[in-house]
Parts: sequence; C-alpha cells; structure tokens
Amino acid sequence: MNCNPPTVVSSQNRKWFKAAPALAMLIAVGWAISPDRRSSATLRLQWQVMGTLWTAEIVHQGQPEQANAALNAVMAELRRIDELMSEWRPESPVSAINDHAGRGLVEVPTELRELVERAVGYSERSGGVFDITWRGMGRIWRFDDEFRVPSPAEVSAAKSRVGYRGIRIEGNRVGLARAGMSIGLGGIAKGYALDRCGAVLRAKGFDNWLLDGGGDVLVSGARNGAPWSLGIQHPRKERGALLGRVSLSHGALITSGDYERFRIVDGVRYHHIIDPRSGWPATASRSVTVLADSAEAGVVLAKVIFIYGPERASKENVEALVVDKDGRCHARPPFQCAAVLP
Repeated sequence: MNCNPPTVVSSQNRKWFKAAPALAMLIAVGWAISPDRRSSATLRLQWQVMGTLWTAEIVHQGQPEQANAALNAVMAELRRIDELMSEWRPESPVSAINDHAGRGLVEVPTELRELVERAVGYSERSGGVFDITWRGMGRIWRFDDEFRVPSPAEVSAAKSRVGYRGIRIEGNRVGLARAGMSIGLGGIAKGYALDRCGAVLRAKGFDNWLLDGGGDVLVSGARNGAPWSLGIQHPRKERGALLGRVSLSHGALITSGDYERFRIVDGVRYHHIIDPRSGWPATASRSVTVLADSAEAGVVLAKVIFIYGPERASKENVEALVVDKDGRCHARPPFQCAAVLP
C-alpha cells in the first residue's frame, strides 16, 4: 500500500461522541532525533492490568524521580479503575449490578454511574450497536480452549438477555431490568482509563507522553522534538506488519479488529466483536482505526464503525481508516491507502 508521509493531526474536527473530560492492536512507536536530545530523557514502564499489557512513556527534562512517581500514579489509577469497573472481579460494583439483575438497583460510586449513563448515550447515538449489556450473550462466545460455534437457537436465546434499554438508573443506583442480563465495560473502560491516566500525567506537570493500553494509544506533545509516530497493524499479516503510520501530537489512535481474538471454523472467521443486532460476530469490517480527542470516544466509535462498515465513517465525518470485509481500504484524511490490500 501507499501511505502519505507522517502527518501531524489537529483535533479541531473530531466531534463524534463527547466523552467526559478526562480492540486490540499492535502499535509501533517511533520518533525523530532532535538537537536537544541531551537535555531530555524518556522513562518507560510496562505492566499487566485490566487483562492487557499497558505501556507508558514520559519525556522529562532531567526529572527521573518525578517521572517515576508519575508513572507509579498512572499504575495506581489503572488498578483503581480495574477494581471499580471490572465485571470479572466478584467484589466490584459492576458485579453487584450483575448479581442483582432483575432484582432491583444497587448503589454505586458516582464515577461508575456517570460512565454507565454515557454508555447508554452512546447506545442511543449508535442505534444500539454499542451496548454494554453485550455480556448477556458473552457466555456463548468464548475465544479460548473451550471455543465452539453456538447454535442459532443458543444465539437467539442469548440475544434476549441483551438490550441497553433494560439499564435502570435512579440517582447513583443502577440496575438491570431482567434476570440474566449482565453489564460488561470492556468496550469502554479501557478508553476511559487512558483518558484518566492522561489527566494524571498532566496534573503531575508532564506534557510529553504516550500511553498504550493493549494497542489503543493516547499521546500528548512530542518525543525529542517530533510528534509521536504511530503504526497501524495490517489485519491479515503477522504482528508488526503495518498498513502505514501517522504522526500525532495530541489525542487518541484507536483500532478495532477481527484479528486479535478469533477462531476459524470451516473457513469462517469468528471473532470477539459481536453485533448485538444479530448476536453473531460483525461481518462488515476487518479493522477500523480512528483518531479522536479522547480515548473513550475513540474506542466506542471504532467499534460502531466496525459493525456498520465504512459508510459510517463517512456519515460521521470521522478521521478513519477502514478495511472492509473484502480487504478494500477506505481512508479519510490524514489516512491514505491502496484500494485493495495485498
């Protein structure tokens, strides 16, 4: 494919979802060398939390102790959000909501209630293809050693447990209308966490940093005087094979793809991005990459475009790179690609 030279992207035209201030893909990070390289240094830390690998890089001016403290604060924030929002932790408020499905509302922290409210708003804006109650059918789609293709009857039954209109919110009390319903915040919590960690770094006085949560990236400023250079994974080639690069000095680069968690059975690719309208893996796209002001908005938008297909990016006037189900590439500036991928 042919790509433009790296382009610095402004944020003024990104308007889709309005997230509060502040699914898996490999991102390659590069940088240019500048004459002032001796006056700055980069501190990098990696850790596993929220079920994925996180990387944080801070550019500092001879402040290693302050940078290290800032990275520790990022790690603490991620752990806090995981404890608050993970449906896999039996003691979390989300698990309490799920445990009481069909039996009433439970008191939750304001922060969680606000995120659930925004998720409902995203559902309404997207025509229901973004839906945090997807987890009601999650039991029939397991992309591990127990994977099997469910029957149409199983899918139909599971769909009855999904529907964002069954979310009940009264003050800080949240509940689910029917037994068997279940909330899963995996489609939004990582983006929210990226935004929150960016806010932590800004509060610590750092302007030049990169945060990578399982391939979804939020950046600020530059490294060695140049914008962060971010690579976009090819959806049908080995890890690290890129469609191209884009240079970014502010905002998020987010990708949803069918190539991270999937199984192929009888020539059919089954993957983890489920279309709640059908109950089956979405079929319109292979990968979608978007640019957004906030990571939360970006992760939602990438998933919505993935399910609807490339026409949704055009409709929303979003900076996006979409590889459709047939391998055709649909690009909106600053992205550019060949019409059909090799």
